Amino acid sequence: MKAGVILAAGDSSRMGFPKQLAEYKGKTILDTVIDTVTNKFEETVVVLGHENDTITEKIDFKNSTILINENWEEGIVSSIRTALFYLGENKEIDSVMIFMGDQPAVNNKIIEKLLKTKYKEDEVVISKYRYKLSYPILIPKFFCTKLELLTHDNLLGEDDSLFKNFDLVDFFESSEYKSKIVNFNFLEPTDYDEQNDFYSGKISLRNFLNYKLFFVQFNNDFNRFHKRYDSHRGY
Repeated sequence: MKAGVILAAGDSSRMGFPKQLAEYKGKTILDTVIDTVTNKFEETVVVLGHENDTITEKIDFKNSTILINENWEEGIVSSIRTALFYLGENKEIDSVMIFMGDQPAVNNKIIEKLLKTKYKEDEVVISKYRYKLSYPILIPKFFCTKLELLTHDNLLGEDDSLFKNFDLVDFFESSEYKSKIVNFNFLEPTDYDEQNDFYSGKISLRNFLNYKLFFVQFNNDFNRFHKRYDSHRGY
């Protein structure tokens, strides 16, 4: 069985209210993500934390399982641990796909391409949008136990956690574990904050750098092509 995990435990300091409840095309952004994921997976888990009571009252979770991460302030690492512990204890799974709860633009085509990708049992499958790795991430059973151990409570400091700024994409990109990259020919589906910034004319630094990197890379590729072409023509 394949499981989908939606990480939606963080706070929303920029907005002043739970970002999960912000409107996106007539629904909340979390409703949108849940609708997409529950249509593709036999088992869907949604990890909540900050203001979970408020969110639970207003979201239609479909047939998904709601998990409350009491340690959400530790960062994303604690939500990953919460989900993997539940799935490991209660479900027979062969893979887990991890989604961010604030990326409602992730659609069925992205999920289907990841699910259809052939990979080995010791390979993790990561989405790549042009030149940037991001979510969703498909993790085979081989990695689930390893990640659960990596993020276990006894590895975290009482005050400032070593994993406070842990990011799963960065972890797999910098580790020795094997990964299979699935390329999508468009820029990364932005989270809700970045999308609002874009439409209001305030583009985020991260996306600005992504766009700049894309055009720099495009220019380099274009120049290399012309050099090969000119050489072939005898110029």
